[in-house]
Amino acid sequence: MKREIIKDILVAVAFTAIALPFVAFGATDDVFETSGWIPYWRAQAGVDSTTPNLDTLSEINPFVYSVKQNGDLFVSDPLEEARWQQLRIASDNQGIRFIPTVMWSNADAMHTVFSDPELRRNHVRSIVAEVFRQNLDGIDIDYEAKYAKTRPYFSLFLQDLYNAMGYNKWIMCTIEARTPLTARYSSPESIPSDIEYANDFSEINKYCNRVRIMAYDQGRIDLQLNKTKDHPYIPVADIDWVRKVMELTAEEIDKNKLVIGVPTYGYEYDMFLDSDGDIRYSRLWSFNPGYAKETQDALGLTPTRNSAGELFLTYSAHQSLDPAIPLPNATRVMSWSDAEAVRQKAKLAKELGLRGIAVFKFDGGEDQGVWNVLRGYVGSATKVADKAVDTGVNDDIDIVTVAPPNLTRDWEMGDVGEEVRALQKYLNAIGFTVSSSGPGSVGNETNVFGPATRAAVIAFQKSKNVSPSVGYVGPLTRGALGSQ
Repeated sequence: MKREIIKDILVAVAFTAIALPFVAFGATDDVFETSGWIPYWRAQAGVDSTTPNLDTLSEINPFVYSVKQNGDLFVSDPLEEARWQQLRIASDNQGIRFIPTVMWSNADAMHTVFSDPELRRNHVRSIVAEVFRQNLDGIDIDYEAKYAKTRPYFSLFLQDLYNAMGYNKWIMCTIEARTPLTARYSSPESIPSDIEYANDFSEINKYCNRVRIMAYDQGRIDLQLNKTKDHPYIPVADIDWVRKVMELTAEEIDKNKLVIGVPTYGYEYDMFLDSDGDIRYSRLWSFNPGYAKETQDALGLTPTRNSAGELFLTYSAHQSLDPAIPLPNATRVMSWSDAEAVRQKAKLAKELGLRGIAVFKFDGGEDQGVWNVLRGYVGSATKVADKAVDTGVNDDIDIVTVAPPNLTRDWEMGDVGEEVRALQKYLNAIGFTVSSSGPGSVGNETNVFGPATRAAVIAFQKSKNVSPSVGYVGPLTRGALGSQ
């Protein structure tokens, strides 16, 4: 019953006109986070592969939700299934964040829902209700192929979702990679002056606790690298390209929340000469490393590492193990990401001072050496670290003598007033930290009663055995605070 009351309060707050303060989520800056997705189409194999290796992860993301035309969530694979329950129990026992993914790629439907205030609210309600119903650690938003015209409405959606989600729920945003324009066009003069992006990085930075950049499916998008790298060159994710992408993104998104998305799969292409004698590529299909191993063994080939840092094979297309041979006279090229390619991306994330890496995907078909790579980079479990004070006094903070706040009325989340500032100062002073940095932190107290203030009040209430401990400052709490 208490959970339902809290849920209703949080959902209601999303649709007020009050700008709530940003809450500093995440572990301390020296913690390197590793996470990864398990796709619903290979759910059991993914769970079987991941469960014994959970100690290498900070977070796991079941790929189980999509969205209906009206903004309601669509469940691709219910979390009530035994496999997800098994994984969730193991994750909880090890302090691993369990944050499912919502994947949506219908550009028209997204624009319709986000641009309509009521449909947008309904979509937020649908997500928040599911997060609280399942008692999840948060939600991962993976909304791809949006129109540029949808950009401001998507930002409004993220703001609404952030305000509605609550202080101890995470919002992860999985976003397409952005290649520098100088690498996408042949010359500065050829860059169009009217380019618009579908994602507003500065707004995403405000409302997402982690931003995972899908730094894969590169192909031939980087014209500079296409010129300087030898054929065959059709990488999933060249380490040099990933560096460009992440450095560009870090200009607008805080490094301490920025994560490199890393692939564990590959693509097979036909390479051929066109009528002008130029080398062309035709992409055929994606594959897991096991398919590459089957091919190399059957044909007696040995893979080598290319200039992109990935493994690759080449052979005559007529030798293909697959009966479909689009171009029998072409050269077949396979390029894929193995454990070493993943290690290179993790090393780059450390070098650039980023939060970590997120692996797509864990489905049993990944190079099993990836787990040893992650084991060497994982920091520590960060399920609830630094979100807000949960219970007890923070022993690392020196208690400062501050007069109790003189609260003349009851206060709750969404309220604004100078008494809130006095309340925040007092809570910070006695060890119930409102925020470790930014608004609400020591010396930066605000007059807004937002999620971080509520979290600190709950911690104070629990320490004083004030019941119910729901963050509402009523007569009992005011008395415990020493207000007259």
